[in-house]
Amino acid sequence: MASAKDLLENTLMDLVNADLKRFQWHLEKDHEGISKSEMENADMIKTVDKMVACFGREKAVKIMVGILRKMNQNELAEQLENKHKQAQTEGNTNTSVPVGADTDQTSSKYLSLSVNGNKRKYN
Repeated sequence: MASAKDLLENTLMDLVNADLKRFQWHLEKDHEGISKSEMENADMIKTVDKMVACFGREKAVKIMVGILRKMNQNELAEQLENKHKQAQTEGNTNTSVPVGADTDQTSSKYLSLSVNGNKRKYN
C-alpha cells in the first residue's frame, strides 16, 4: 500500500493543470504557511512536499480532502479518504511525525518505501 505522500501525489495527478492551479489557490488562501510565491510555479510534487512539510502527512491528507470538496471534486476526495483509511488500517503508512521532529528530514531524507515491488527513496 502506498504512503500518505504517494496518495497525495497520485490524487493531484488526477487534476488537470487548471484544477491544480485552483487547488493551489485554495491552499494558499485558506492556510497560513503556504504563500502565493511558493505556489506560483509549483508542480504537483512541490505542492505535496510543501503541504507535508507545513502540516505533516495526516493533516495534509485532511486538508487536501477538504480543498477537493470545495472544488466539487467529491469523487477524488472520497477516493483519497478511502485509500488513506485503508492504508492506516493495514498499517502500511508512516503518517505520524513525532512532535518537534524536523518534518523535512522525517518526510524526505529518510523515507524509503516499496511501491509495486520497487524500492524508492525520497530525497
